[in-house]
Amino acid sequence: MKRTIFVLIGVIGAMLTGITSASASAVDCSAGGYTRVYNSYIPTNWERGAIDGRSYNIGANMTYNYEICLDIPDNETFTIEVRIYNNGSWSTFVDARPGDKVFRYSLAPNSFWQVYGTLTGPGSTYLYYDWYEKLL
Repeated sequence: MKRTIFVLIGVIGAMLTGITSASASAVDCSAGGYTRVYNSYIPTNWERGAIDGRSYNIGANMTYNYEICLDIPDNETFTIEVRIYNNGSWSTFVDARPGDKVFRYSLAPNSFWQVYGTLTGPGSTYLYYDWYEKLL
């Protein structure tokens, strides 16, 4: 009972001062209805390809719109770079925001693309991540 009262007082105090908990604003990838989940690890501070679990992606004559949710260790940054080749030219989508994130990218018909990433963290370490994906 005492614990409940202390938690309740802490929540009310946080509401009055405008403080929100980290978990309240955190991204919850498991709640997004994603159709594919890829769990892997990556050496820190090193760019690696195929972080989506695929060496390369080749699109048919359709437009693709992806939504990705990335779940990474707390206090880390996973910079994502999608390199897209279409009709003789390259383009790049980059998302370098820290922490868990949701992002979207679109691909024109007949595109070829690869997904690269660099996860910052302590040196000489492998960190795990979860890649959630769905077509929109």
